[in-house]
Amino acid sequence: MLPREELSRWLANPEAQNETTGRFADVSRLFTTLPIVERLRRDVDALSRPTATSLLACAQRAMLDEDGVGQMFSCLIQAAAADPYFRPALRSLASEIHTGILLFESAQLTLFVSVMPAEGIATKRRSRDGARSIVFPGHHSLYRFVRSGGATLSFWEAPPIEASFTAAGSGRCRLVGQRRIVDGELLEMDGLTESFVIDHAVGDLVYLPAITSAGRAPLTVEYDSDTHEFVGASSTDEVSSRTQLMMSLLRTMDRADAAPVMIDMLDTPHFYARWQTMRELLALDAEAALPHLTAMAQRDPHPEVRGAAAVTLSACFPDAAAAPEPALEVN
Repeated sequence: MLPREELSRWLANPEAQNETTGRFADVSRLFTTLPIVERLRRDVDALSRPTATSLLACAQRAMLDEDGVGQMFSCLIQAAAADPYFRPALRSLASEIHTGILLFESAQLTLFVSVMPAEGIATKRRSRDGARSIVFPGHHSLYRFVRSGGATLSFWEAPPIEASFTAAGSGRCRLVGQRRIVDGELLEMDGLTESFVIDHAVGDLVYLPAITSAGRAPLTVEYDSDTHEFVGASSTDEVSSRTQLMMSLLRTMDRADAAPVMIDMLDTPHFYARWQTMRELLALDAEAALPHLTAMAQRDPHPEVRGAAAVTLSACFPDAAAAPEPALEVN
C-alpha cells in the first residue's frame, strides 16, 4: 500500500483524525505522570536555594534511572507504533545535524533526548567552508550518552564569561584534550569556561542533555577554531533578546511615542541591550537621546558601551561631546 493512499484515507476520515488528536492529549497526560518525571519535579521543587550543581544532580539521578528513561521512551514509541500520524505533544528542537524532544522543563532546568546521525556530522564537516566556531554557551550542562556512536570529542577552554565581558579582553580559547566517549558516559560542562566539539562519529549518537539557567553567563561566546580568537557573542537572556527585537520594531515603525519606553530600557542590567536600545533611540529621536548618550559615554559601567557611546557622541554631536573617561576600543 502506498503511503499517499493511506494518508488520503486518513484525511478523509474525521473520526480517525479525532483519534489521533486524542492520542496526542492522552500521551501528554500520561507522560507528566510517569514516576521519573514526578520524582524529578519533586527533587527540583525541594531545593530551597537551587544552584547549577544541585539542579544538575537532580537531572543526573533521572538520567541514571534506566527503568524510568525506558518508560519515557516506551510511552512515545508505543503511541507512534499504534498511529503513524502520532506526534508527541512535546516541544521539539532541531538543527542541521540533530533533532530532539523536551522531556522535562522547570524554571531553571530542562532535560531533552537528542539524536545526532553520524552521517549528518560527516556531511557538515565536509561542507564547511571558511572558519568554524568553538561555542561556549554560557550555561552549565550535563550529558549522558546513551549511545556514544564511537564519537571522538575535543575539549576546549576559554577565559570565563562574566558580566564585564569585553571583546578586547576575551582572550583566546585553547584545546585541552581529545578522546573517544563510551556508551553510558556522563559528561558535565561548565559552559562559561568549557566546551566540546564532536570531531568524528562512526554511528548515531543518542544522548540526554540537561541544561540549567542557574549561574548562567549573560552571553554565549564563539571563538574561531583555527585562530582560537574571539569572533562573536550573543545574548543568553530571552527577555533581553525579545526586548531588543521590540525596540528595533518600534524604531522601524517610526513610533516617536515610544521614546520614553526606550529611555526606561537604558537602565537594563544587560550591557548589550543598553547599547542596542541607545542605537534605536538615536535613530528614532536623536534630540531625546542626546542627554542619555552623553551620560552613557561618561558613566556606563561597561567599558565598551562607554567607548561606543563616546565615539558616537563625537561623530554625531561634536559640539556636545564631553571628555569621557578612557574606554577600551570597541571591535
